[in-house]
Amino acid sequence: MKKSTKLAIAFLALAGTAGSVAVAADRGDAKGPRHGAMRFDKLDADSNGDVSFEEFTAAMDKRIGDADADKDGKMTVAEVAAQIEKMRSERMAKRLVDRFDTDGDGAVTKAEIEAQQKKRFALLDRNDDGKIEKSEMRRGKHGKRGHHNDN
Repeated sequence: MKKSTKLAIAFLALAGTAGSVAVAADRGDAKGPRHGAMRFDKLDADSNGDVSFEEFTAAMDKRIGDADADKDGKMTVAEVAAQIEKMRSERMAKRLVDRFDTDGDGAVTKAEIEAQQKKRFALLDRNDDGKIEKSEMRRGKHGKRGHHNDN
C-alpha cells in the first residue's frame, strides 16, 4: 500500500476516533465546544437526544470535507493537507470576523476595525496623551507587554 494511501486512511481513522471521543465527552452537560471536539448537539442533527450512524457519518464527512479534490476516489497526502489548511484558514478567518464584527452582521467593516484599534490604543496609552511610550508598555506578570502587573 502506498504511503499516501496509508496516511489518508490514518487521517480518516483519526477523524472518526476524534468524533467518537467527542460524542462520549459531550454527552454530559456541555458548557460549550472544546478545542478539537464536536459538540453532541451538532452531531444530533434531528435533536432527538441520540446520534444515529447516519448523523455521525454526516458530521464526520462535514469535518473531513471534500478532500478528494480530483475526484479519483482517493485522498492523497497533498489533498488531505490542502483540506486541513483550508479548514484551519476558515476557522481563523471566522474568529477574526467574530472578534471585530461588533454589529453581528457576519462581516467586518473598516469602521469596526478602526473602532477596535482605537480601544486597544486607548488601553496602551495609559497617561491619555495620545501616544504610546515605551514605559506604558511595561511587562506584566506573565511577561507580555501591555498588561498590568497584578502584584
